[in-house]
Amino acid sequence: MADKPANVICEGDVCRRVTPEEEEAHKAATAEPTATSSVPKVFQLLGSSPLLGKGNAQVPLSSITGPNKILALYFSAHWCPPCRFFTPQLATAYKGFKESHARAADWEVVFVSSDRDEKSFEEYFGEMPWLALPFEAREAKAELSQLYKIRGIPSLIILDGETGALITANGRDALGDDPSCEGFPWRPKTFQQIMEGATLVDPGADTNAAPVPALERLAGKITLLYFSASWCPPCRRFTPKLVETMAALRDAGKAVEAVFVSGDRDAAAWKEYHSHMTWPALPFADKKRISELNMLYGVEGIPTLVVLDEQFNVITTEGVGAVSSDPTGARFPWRRQPLEPLTDFTVTNINAGPTLLLVVDAAAAGGGAAEAEAFAQRVLGPVASATRSSNGGGDWSFMWATAEDSLTERVLEFAGGVKREAGAHTALLLDVPGSQATWDLGAQGVEVSEAGLAGVVADFKAGRLGKGRPLGGEDEEEEEEDEE
Repeated sequence: MADKPANVICEGDVCRRVTPEEEEAHKAATAEPTATSSVPKVFQLLGSSPLLGKGNAQVPLSSITGPNKILALYFSAHWCPPCRFFTPQLATAYKGFKESHARAADWEVVFVSSDRDEKSFEEYFGEMPWLALPFEAREAKAELSQLYKIRGIPSLIILDGETGALITANGRDALGDDPSCEGFPWRPKTFQQIMEGATLVDPGADTNAAPVPALERLAGKITLLYFSASWCPPCRRFTPKLVETMAALRDAGKAVEAVFVSGDRDAAAWKEYHSHMTWPALPFADKKRISELNMLYGVEGIPTLVVLDEQFNVITTEGVGAVSSDPTGARFPWRRQPLEPLTDFTVTNINAGPTLLLVVDAAAAGGGAAEAEAFAQRVLGPVASATRSSNGGGDWSFMWATAEDSLTERVLEFAGGVKREAGAHTALLLDVPGSQATWDLGAQGVEVSEAGLAGVVADFKAGRLGKGRPLGGEDEEEEEEDEE
Protein backbone atom coordinates (compact mmCIF):
# COMPACT_ATOMS: atom_id res chain seq x y z
CA MET A 1 0.00 0.00 0.00
CA ALA A 2 1.38 3.44 -0.92
CA ASP A 3 2.31 5.83 1.86
CA LYS A 4 -0.29 8.46 2.61
CA PRO A 5 0.48 11.94 1.19
CA ALA A 6 1.77 14.71 3.46
CA ASN A 7 -0.73 16.68 5.54
CA VAL A 8 -3.29 13.88 5.69
CA ILE A 9 -4.47 12.35 8.96
CA CYS A 10 -6.50 9.17 9.30
CA GLU A 11 -8.94 8.40 12.09
CA GLY A 12 -10.29 4.88 11.78
CA ASP A 13 -11.31 4.35 8.17
CA VAL A 14 -11.61 8.07 7.42
CA CYS A 15 -8.70 10.14 6.10
CA ARG A 16 -8.76 13.86 5.39
CA ARG A 17 -6.41 16.57 4.19
CA VAL A 18 -5.30 19.01 6.87
CA THR A 19 -3.06 22.02 7.30
CA PRO A 20 0.42 21.46 8.75
CA GLU A 21 -0.78 23.07 11.99
CA GLU A 22 -3.74 20.67 12.24
CA GLU A 23 -1.41 17.73 11.67
CA GLU A 24 0.88 18.93 14.45
CA ALA A 25 -2.05 19.43 16.84
CA HIS A 26 -3.37 15.95 15.97
CA LYS A 27 0.02 14.38 16.74
CA ALA A 28 0.17 16.17 20.07
CA ALA A 29 -3.36 15.11 20.98
CA THR A 30 -2.78 11.44 20.12
CA ALA A 31 0.76 11.11 21.52
CA GLU A 32 1.42 8.55 24.22
CA PRO A 33 1.30 10.13 27.68
CA THR A 34 4.67 10.86 29.29
CA ALA A 35 5.58 10.25 32.89
CA THR A 36 4.95 13.94 33.64
CA SER A 37 1.54 13.99 31.96
CA SER A 38 0.42 11.03 34.09
CA VAL A 39 0.86 13.18 37.21
CA PRO A 40 -2.35 15.11 38.06
CA LYS A 41 -2.16 18.69 36.84
CA VAL A 42 -2.69 20.08 40.34
CA PHE A 43 0.33 18.15 41.63
CA GLN A 44 2.46 19.36 38.72
CA LEU A 45 1.61 22.96 39.62
CA LEU A 46 2.01 22.60 43.39
CA GLY A 47 5.22 20.62 42.98
CA SER A 48 6.90 23.13 40.66
CA SER A 49 8.79 24.43 43.73
CA PRO A 50 8.88 23.41 47.42
CA LEU A 51 5.95 24.62 49.51
CA LEU A 52 6.55 27.09 52.32
CA GLY A 53 6.25 26.09 55.95
CA LYS A 54 6.83 28.11 59.10
CA GLY A 55 10.21 29.77 59.42
CA ASN A 56 10.61 29.62 55.63
CA ALA A 57 10.96 25.84 55.84
CA GLN A 58 10.81 24.11 52.46
CA VAL A 59 8.21 21.34 52.44
CA PRO A 60 8.10 18.82 49.55
CA LEU A 61 4.67 18.12 48.10
CA SER A 62 5.30 14.38 48.51
CA SER A 63 5.15 14.79 52.29
CA ILE A 64 1.47 15.83 52.23
CA THR A 65 0.16 13.67 49.36
CA GLY A 66 -0.41 9.96 48.98
CA PRO A 67 -2.89 7.29 50.18
CA ASN A 68 -5.51 8.55 52.64
CA LYS A 69 -4.22 12.14 52.39
CA ILE A 70 -6.59 15.08 51.90
CA LEU A 71 -5.41 18.42 50.54
CA ALA A 72 -7.18 21.78 50.77
CA LEU A 73 -6.23 24.73 48.57
CA TYR A 74 -7.08 28.01 50.27
CA PHE A 75 -7.44 30.84 47.73
CA SER A 76 -7.32 34.04 49.74
CA ALA A 77 -5.70 37.49 50.06
CA HIS A 78 -4.76 40.01 52.74
CA TRP A 79 -6.78 42.80 51.04
CA CYS A 80 -10.04 40.81 50.94
CA PRO A 81 -12.43 41.52 53.91
CA PRO A 82 -14.38 38.23 53.60
CA CYS A 83 -11.04 36.39 53.62
CA ARG A 84 -9.97 38.17 56.81
CA PHE A 85 -13.27 37.06 58.32
CA PHE A 86 -12.98 33.41 57.23
CA THR A 87 -9.27 32.79 57.87
CA PRO A 88 -9.59 32.75 61.71
CA GLN A 89 -12.52 30.31 61.41
CA LEU A 90 -10.45 28.00 59.19
CA ALA A 91 -7.45 28.33 61.53
CA THR A 92 -9.52 27.36 64.58
CA ALA A 93 -10.94 24.32 62.79
CA TYR A 94 -7.50 23.33 61.49
CA LYS A 95 -5.81 23.57 64.90
CA GLY A 96 -8.60 21.59 66.54
CA PHE A 97 -8.33 18.95 63.82
CA LYS A 98 -4.56 18.62 64.29
CA GLU A 99 -4.94 18.35 68.08
CA SER A 100 -7.71 15.78 68.40
CA HIS A 101 -9.04 14.33 65.14
CA ALA A 102 -8.49 10.63 64.45
CA ARG A 103 -7.06 11.53 61.04
CA ALA A 104 -4.93 14.44 62.24
CA ALA A 105 -1.98 13.45 60.02
CA ASP A 106 -4.08 13.12 56.88
CA TRP A 107 -5.10 16.75 56.21
CA GLU A 108 -3.05 19.69 55.05
CA VAL A 109 -4.01 23.16 53.82
CA VAL A 110 -2.02 25.16 51.24
CA PHE A 111 -2.49 28.92 51.00
CA VAL A 112 -2.68 30.10 47.37
CA SER A 113 -2.23 33.85 47.58
CA SER A 114 -3.85 36.61 45.57
CA ASP A 115 -1.93 39.27 47.47
CA ARG A 116 -0.49 42.13 45.42
CA ASP A 117 2.97 42.23 46.95
CA GLU A 118 5.28 39.89 48.86
CA LYS A 119 5.18 41.93 52.08
CA SER A 120 1.36 41.58 52.29
CA PHE A 121 1.70 37.87 51.52
CA GLU A 122 4.25 37.35 54.30
CA GLU A 123 2.18 39.31 56.84
CA TYR A 124 -1.00 37.38 56.00
CA PHE A 125 0.74 33.99 55.86
CA GLY A 126 2.14 34.74 59.30
CA GLU A 127 -1.40 34.46 60.68
CA MET A 128 -1.87 30.98 59.21
CA PRO A 129 -0.87 27.63 60.77
CA TRP A 130 -0.59 25.73 57.45
CA LEU A 131 1.60 25.74 54.31
CA ALA A 132 1.71 28.11 51.33
CA LEU A 133 2.55 28.16 47.67
CA PRO A 134 5.55 30.54 47.38
CA PHE A 135 4.50 34.06 46.43
CA GLU A 136 6.85 34.12 43.43
CA ALA A 137 5.08 31.11 41.88
CA ARG A 138 2.62 33.48 40.16
CA GLU A 139 2.26 31.38 37.02
CA ALA A 140 1.36 28.29 39.06
CA LYS A 141 -1.09 30.40 41.08
CA ALA A 142 -2.79 31.65 37.89
CA GLU A 143 -3.06 28.13 36.49
CA LEU A 144 -4.50 26.78 39.75
CA SER A 145 -7.11 29.57 39.71
CA GLN A 146 -7.99 28.60 36.14
CA LEU A 147 -8.02 24.87 36.90
CA TYR A 148 -10.63 25.32 39.64
CA LYS A 149 -12.43 28.25 37.99
CA ILE A 150 -11.91 30.55 40.96
CA ARG A 151 -14.22 33.55 40.47
CA GLY A 152 -14.08 35.00 43.96
CA ILE A 153 -12.24 34.62 47.23
CA PRO A 154 -12.08 33.19 49.82
CA SER A 155 -12.41 29.76 48.25
CA LEU A 156 -11.51 26.41 49.81
CA ILE A 157 -11.00 23.52 47.37
CA ILE A 158 -10.85 20.00 48.90
CA LEU A 159 -8.86 17.38 46.96
CA ASP A 160 -8.01 13.69 47.23
CA GLY A 161 -4.33 13.73 48.20
CA GLU A 162 -3.58 10.52 46.32
CA THR A 163 -5.29 11.11 42.97
CA GLY A 164 -5.73 14.89 42.93
CA ALA A 165 -9.44 14.37 42.25
CA LEU A 166 -11.81 17.12 43.37
CA ILE A 167 -13.84 16.20 46.44
CA THR A 168 -15.68 19.53 46.72
CA ALA A 169 -15.23 23.08 45.52
CA ASN A 170 -17.45 24.22 48.41
CA GLY A 171 -15.07 23.58 51.26
CA ARG A 172 -15.84 26.97 52.74
CA ASP A 173 -19.52 26.10 53.17
CA ALA A 174 -18.73 22.55 54.26
CA LEU A 175 -16.43 23.76 57.02
CA GLY A 176 -18.85 26.52 58.01
CA ASP A 177 -21.54 23.90 58.60
CA ASP A 178 -19.13 21.47 60.29
CA PRO A 179 -16.42 23.40 62.23
CA SER A 180 -15.66 20.31 64.34
CA CYS A 181 -14.79 18.43 61.13
CA GLU A 182 -17.00 15.45 61.97
CA GLY A 183 -17.85 15.07 58.27
CA PHE A 184 -14.19 15.22 57.12
CA PRO A 185 -13.30 15.10 54.22
CA TRP A 186 -16.74 16.39 53.30
CA ARG A 187 -17.36 14.18 50.30
CA PRO A 188 -20.73 15.39 48.97
CA LYS A 189 -23.56 12.93 48.66
CA THR A 190 -24.88 12.13 45.22
CA PHE A 191 -28.28 13.40 44.15
CA GLN A 192 -29.73 9.91 44.64
CA GLN A 193 -28.29 9.66 48.15
CA ILE A 194 -29.68 13.06 49.10
CA MET A 195 -33.11 12.28 47.67
CA GLU A 196 -33.39 8.77 49.08
CA GLY A 197 -36.62 8.73 51.10
CA ALA A 198 -37.65 12.22 49.96
CA THR A 199 -41.19 13.03 48.94
CA LEU A 200 -42.58 15.74 46.67
CA VAL A 201 -45.62 17.94 47.13
CA ASP A 202 -47.73 19.23 44.25
CA PRO A 203 -48.93 22.85 44.32
CA GLY A 204 -52.25 23.10 46.15
CA ALA A 205 -52.14 19.41 47.13
CA ASP A 206 -54.46 18.11 49.83
CA THR A 207 -52.53 17.77 53.07
CA ASN A 208 -54.08 14.30 53.46
CA ALA A 209 -52.86 13.14 50.05
CA ALA A 210 -50.40 10.24 49.99
CA PRO A 211 -46.78 11.46 49.63
CA VAL A 212 -45.09 10.87 46.29
CA PRO A 213 -41.60 9.29 46.44
CA ALA A 214 -39.29 11.76 44.69
CA LEU A 215 -36.93 9.35 42.94
CA GLU A 216 -39.87 7.31 41.68
CA ARG A 217 -41.50 10.39 40.16
CA LEU A 218 -38.28 11.64 38.55
CA ALA A 219 -37.07 8.30 37.18
CA GLY A 220 -36.38 8.31 33.44
CA LYS A 221 -36.98 12.07 33.08
CA ILE A 222 -34.94 15.21 32.60
CA THR A 223 -35.08 16.94 35.99
CA LEU A 224 -35.03 20.72 36.47
CA LEU A 225 -34.11 21.70 40.03
CA TYR A 226 -35.49 25.20 40.56
CA PHE A 227 -33.76 27.03 43.42
CA SER A 228 -35.95 30.06 44.07
CA ALA A 229 -37.82 32.07 46.70
CA SER A 230 -40.83 34.35 46.93
CA TRP A 231 -38.81 37.25 48.37
CA CYS A 232 -36.48 37.34 45.35
CA PRO A 233 -37.63 39.78 42.60
CA PRO A 234 -35.61 38.11 39.79
CA CYS A 235 -37.19 34.80 40.79
CA ARG A 236 -40.67 36.32 40.60
CA ARG A 237 -39.88 37.54 37.09
CA PHE A 238 -38.41 34.23 35.94
CA THR A 239 -41.03 31.84 37.33
CA PRO A 240 -43.73 32.72 34.71
CA LYS A 241 -41.13 32.14 31.96
CA LEU A 242 -40.35 28.70 33.36
CA VAL A 243 -44.08 27.91 33.56
CA GLU A 244 -44.40 28.70 29.84
CA THR A 245 -41.35 26.65 28.91
CA MET A 246 -42.54 23.67 30.95
CA ALA A 247 -45.91 23.86 29.20
CA ALA A 248 -44.20 23.86 25.80
CA LEU A 249 -42.02 20.88 26.73
CA ARG A 250 -44.98 18.89 28.04
CA ASP A 251 -47.03 19.72 24.95
CA ALA A 252 -44.12 18.42 22.86
CA GLY A 253 -44.23 15.13 24.79
CA LYS A 254 -40.88 15.59 26.53
CA ALA A 255 -40.16 13.47 29.60
CA VAL A 256 -39.39 16.30 31.99
CA GLU A 257 -40.16 17.31 35.57
CA ALA A 258 -39.22 20.34 37.62
CA VAL A 259 -38.77 20.47 41.39
CA PHE A 260 -39.06 23.66 43.44
CA VAL A 261 -36.19 23.83 45.98
CA SER A 262 -37.27 26.70 48.19
CA GLY A 263 -35.26 29.42 49.86
CA ASP A 264 -38.35 30.91 51.48
CA ARG A 265 -38.29 32.05 55.09
CA ASP A 266 -41.72 30.83 56.22
CA ALA A 267 -44.19 28.15 55.21
CA ALA A 268 -46.96 30.58 54.24
CA ALA A 269 -44.73 32.39 51.74
CA TRP A 270 -43.51 29.03 50.37
CA LYS A 271 -47.08 27.80 49.86
CA GLU A 272 -48.26 31.01 48.15
CA TYR A 273 -45.26 31.10 45.82
CA HIS A 274 -45.53 27.39 44.99
CA SER A 275 -49.16 27.94 43.94
CA HIS A 276 -47.89 29.86 40.87
CA MET A 277 -45.92 26.83 39.66
CA THR A 278 -47.02 23.73 37.75
CA TRP A 279 -44.52 21.29 39.25
CA PRO A 280 -43.90 19.69 42.65
CA ALA A 281 -41.66 20.92 45.45
CA LEU A 282 -39.64 19.54 48.28
CA PRO A 283 -41.64 20.15 51.48
CA PHE A 284 -40.79 23.43 53.19
CA ALA A 285 -39.82 21.55 56.35
CA ASP A 286 -37.22 19.44 54.52
CA LYS A 287 -34.47 21.95 55.38
CA LYS A 288 -31.56 19.52 55.64
CA ARG A 289 -32.19 18.05 52.19
CA ILE A 290 -32.63 21.54 50.69
CA SER A 291 -29.31 22.62 52.23
CA GLU A 292 -27.54 19.53 50.88
CA LEU A 293 -28.83 20.20 47.36
CA ASN A 294 -27.66 23.81 47.54
CA MET A 295 -24.19 22.63 48.56
CA LEU A 296 -24.05 19.80 45.99
CA TYR A 297 -24.65 22.19 43.10
CA GLY A 298 -22.79 25.18 44.53
CA VAL A 299 -25.84 27.45 44.46
CA GLU A 300 -24.61 30.96 45.25
CA GLY A 301 -27.56 33.02 44.05
CA ILE A 302 -31.14 32.62 42.94
CA PRO A 303 -32.90 31.96 40.68
CA THR A 304 -30.77 28.95 39.73
CA LEU A 305 -32.02 26.15 37.48
CA VAL A 306 -29.96 22.96 37.47
CA VAL A 307 -30.71 20.55 34.61
CA LEU A 308 -30.08 16.83 35.24
CA ASP A 309 -30.20 13.99 32.71
CA GLU A 310 -32.13 10.73 33.13
CA GLN A 311 -29.32 9.32 35.32
CA PHE A 312 -29.26 12.52 37.42
CA ASN A 313 -25.95 13.72 35.99
CA VAL A 314 -25.60 17.49 35.53
CA ILE A 315 -26.28 18.78 32.01
CA THR A 316 -25.98 22.43 33.01
CA THR A 317 -26.26 24.64 36.08
CA GLU A 318 -27.10 27.59 33.80
CA GLY A 319 -30.70 26.58 33.16
CA VAL A 320 -32.02 30.10 33.78
CA GLY A 321 -30.01 31.35 30.82
CA ALA A 322 -31.03 28.33 28.76
CA VAL A 323 -34.74 28.96 29.30
CA SER A 324 -34.40 32.70 28.78
CA SER A 325 -32.63 32.27 25.43
CA ASP A 326 -34.73 29.26 24.31
CA PRO A 327 -38.23 29.70 25.80
CA THR A 328 -39.86 27.12 23.51
CA GLY A 329 -37.31 24.46 24.42
CA ALA A 330 -36.11 23.98 20.84
CA ARG A 331 -32.62 23.05 22.16
CA PHE A 332 -33.90 21.08 25.19
CA PRO A 333 -32.28 19.64 27.28
CA TRP A 334 -29.59 22.20 26.52
CA ARG A 335 -26.63 19.83 26.33
CA ARG A 336 -23.43 21.56 25.37
CA GLN A 337 -22.61 21.30 21.66
CA PRO A 338 -19.19 21.60 19.95
CA LEU A 339 -20.36 24.76 18.14
CA GLU A 340 -23.09 26.90 19.66
CA PRO A 341 -24.76 30.22 18.92
CA LEU A 342 -23.79 33.15 21.12
CA THR A 343 -26.72 33.68 23.50
CA ASP A 344 -27.28 34.86 27.08
CA PHE A 345 -27.01 31.15 27.99
CA THR A 346 -23.78 30.25 26.16
CA VAL A 347 -21.93 33.53 26.75
CA THR A 348 -21.02 32.41 30.28
CA ASN A 349 -18.84 29.67 28.77
CA ILE A 350 -16.35 32.40 27.87
CA ASN A 351 -15.32 32.34 31.53
CA ALA A 352 -14.58 28.59 31.47
CA GLY A 353 -11.70 28.38 28.99
CA PRO A 354 -10.36 29.54 25.62
CA THR A 355 -13.17 30.68 23.31
CA LEU A 356 -13.12 31.08 19.54
CA LEU A 357 -15.94 33.35 18.36
CA LEU A 358 -16.85 33.62 14.69
CA VAL A 359 -18.79 36.77 13.80
CA VAL A 360 -20.70 36.17 10.59
CA ASP A 361 -21.90 38.93 8.30
CA ALA A 362 -25.31 37.53 7.37
CA ALA A 363 -25.46 39.33 4.03
CA ALA A 364 -22.00 38.08 3.09
CA ALA A 365 -23.10 34.56 4.03
CA GLY A 366 -25.90 34.81 1.49
CA GLY A 367 -28.99 35.62 3.52
CA GLY A 368 -30.32 35.64 7.07
CA ALA A 369 -29.72 33.76 10.30
CA ALA A 370 -30.15 30.28 8.77
CA GLU A 371 -27.50 30.99 6.13
CA ALA A 372 -25.21 32.49 8.77
CA GLU A 373 -25.50 29.36 10.92
CA ALA A 374 -24.85 27.12 7.91
CA PHE A 375 -21.69 29.11 7.11
CA ALA A 376 -20.51 28.87 10.73
CA GLN A 377 -21.11 25.12 10.82
CA ARG A 378 -19.18 24.68 7.57
CA VAL A 379 -16.20 26.85 8.58
CA LEU A 380 -15.93 26.40 12.35
CA GLY A 381 -17.95 23.23 13.05
CA PRO A 382 -15.19 20.71 12.11
CA VAL A 383 -12.60 22.66 14.11
CA ALA A 384 -14.89 22.74 17.15
CA SER A 385 -15.65 19.00 16.98
CA ALA A 386 -11.99 18.04 16.54
CA THR A 387 -10.74 20.30 19.34
CA ARG A 388 -13.35 19.47 21.96
CA SER A 389 -12.94 15.73 21.39
CA SER A 390 -9.14 15.94 21.68
CA ASN A 391 -7.09 15.53 24.84
CA GLY A 392 -7.55 18.64 26.99
CA GLY A 393 -10.16 20.15 24.67
CA GLY A 394 -13.09 20.01 27.07
CA ASP A 395 -12.57 23.58 28.35
CA TRP A 396 -12.66 25.10 24.86
CA SER A 397 -15.78 26.90 23.60
CA PHE A 398 -16.68 27.61 19.99
CA MET A 399 -19.46 30.06 19.19
CA TRP A 400 -20.87 31.90 16.24
CA ALA A 401 -22.89 35.10 16.12
CA THR A 402 -24.26 37.49 13.55
CA ALA A 403 -22.57 40.85 13.25
CA GLU A 404 -25.90 42.63 13.72
CA ASP A 405 -26.71 41.12 17.14
CA SER A 406 -26.50 43.44 20.17
CA LEU A 407 -24.87 40.74 22.32
CA THR A 408 -22.14 40.43 19.69
CA GLU A 409 -21.40 44.12 20.03
CA ARG A 410 -21.14 43.79 23.82
CA VAL A 411 -18.71 40.89 23.55
CA LEU A 412 -16.58 42.77 21.01
CA GLU A 413 -16.51 45.73 23.37
CA PHE A 414 -15.58 43.45 26.28
CA ALA A 415 -12.76 42.06 24.13
CA GLY A 416 -11.25 45.51 23.90
CA GLY A 417 -13.13 47.09 21.04
CA VAL A 418 -12.46 44.63 18.21
CA LYS A 419 -13.15 46.46 14.96
CA ARG A 420 -15.31 44.77 12.37
CA GLU A 421 -15.03 45.47 8.66
CA ALA A 422 -18.44 46.00 7.03
CA GLY A 423 -19.48 43.17 4.72
CA ALA A 424 -16.85 40.76 6.02
CA HIS A 425 -16.69 37.95 8.54
CA THR A 426 -14.30 38.19 11.47
CA ALA A 427 -13.16 36.04 14.37
CA LEU A 428 -11.56 36.53 17.75
CA LEU A 429 -10.01 34.32 20.40
CA LEU A 430 -10.61 35.09 24.08
CA ASP A 431 -8.75 33.52 26.99
CA VAL A 432 -10.57 34.98 30.00
CA PRO A 433 -9.62 32.54 32.80
CA GLY A 434 -6.03 32.09 31.62
CA SER A 435 -4.10 35.03 30.22
CA GLN A 436 -7.14 37.35 30.38
CA ALA A 437 -6.37 38.43 26.85
CA THR A 438 -7.93 38.52 23.40
CA TRP A 439 -6.63 38.12 19.86
CA ASP A 440 -8.27 40.01 16.99
CA LEU A 441 -7.78 37.36 14.32
CA GLY A 442 -8.94 39.61 11.49
CA ALA A 443 -6.30 42.20 12.40
CA GLN A 444 -3.72 39.40 12.43
CA GLY A 445 -4.63 38.44 8.88
CA VAL A 446 -6.19 35.07 9.74
CA GLU A 447 -8.35 33.71 6.93
CA VAL A 448 -11.91 32.94 8.03
CA SER A 449 -11.84 29.35 6.78
CA GLU A 450 -11.63 25.91 8.33
CA ALA A 451 -7.87 25.80 7.71
CA GLY A 452 -7.29 29.31 9.04
CA LEU A 453 -9.27 28.78 12.26
CA ALA A 454 -7.75 25.33 12.84
CA GLY A 455 -4.35 26.97 12.58
CA VAL A 456 -5.31 29.47 15.28
CA VAL A 457 -6.20 26.65 17.69
CA ALA A 458 -2.94 24.84 16.96
CA ASP A 459 -0.90 28.02 17.36
CA PHE A 460 -2.59 28.89 20.66
CA LYS A 461 -1.95 25.40 22.07
CA ALA A 462 1.68 25.55 20.98
CA GLY A 463 2.20 29.08 22.35
CA ARG A 464 2.87 30.51 18.88
CA LEU A 465 -0.02 32.97 18.72
CA GLY A 466 1.91 35.74 20.41
CA LYS A 467 0.84 38.01 23.23
CA GLY A 468 -2.82 38.97 23.17
CA ARG A 469 -4.34 42.28 24.12
CA PRO A 470 -5.46 42.56 27.78
CA LEU A 471 -9.20 42.44 28.30
CA GLY A 472 -10.27 45.97 29.15
CA GLY A 473 -6.87 46.72 30.62
CA GLU A 474 -7.81 44.96 33.89
CA ASP A 475 -5.22 43.99 36.49
CA GLU A 476 -4.84 40.25 36.04
CA GLU A 477 -3.85 39.78 39.68
CA GLU A 478 -7.09 41.12 41.11
CA GLU A 479 -9.95 38.79 41.94
CA GLU A 480 -13.48 39.78 42.78
CA GLU A 481 -14.41 39.52 46.41
CA ASP A 482 -17.31 37.35 47.50
CA GLU A 483 -19.98 38.72 49.75
CA GLU A 484 -19.71 37.68 53.35
